[in-house]
Amino acid sequence: MTKSKHRYYSETFKLEVLRDYYSSGMFLKFIVKKWDLSCARVLHYWINQFPVDSELLSLDLETISNFSMSNKEKSKEELLEHEVLRLKKALELEKLRSRAFEKLIEVAEKEEGISILKKGGAKQ
Repeated sequence: MTKSKHRYYSETFKLEVLRDYYSSGMFLKFIVKKWDLSCARVLHYWINQFPVDSELLSLDLETISNFSMSNKEKSKEELLEHEVLRLKKALELEKLRSRAFEKLIEVAEKEEGISILKKGGAKQ
């Protein structure tokens, strides 16, 4: 029989994990894995200890209302629609990020007078 190890988590760490959970909309098991928590029960306990509207979390009103609404029973279609919208937003942000990198490279090439990007076809 193995003895279980008790881990100590600081309040700051707990609040950071909960902010991530409430704002990301990720499932509990993903948050547990992401933050390397000992088990999901730990996170459940923290959720009861620091609800979404807790002043210690200092979440914005939009996140609080989104999380409160998401906890209500939703149909599978509503959940899928929400996921599609989230992924579309993430795609748009990634497109903007990609465009910003392209501009950064253009400016650097112009100012430094060197080619940063490889041109088509590798030399052999």
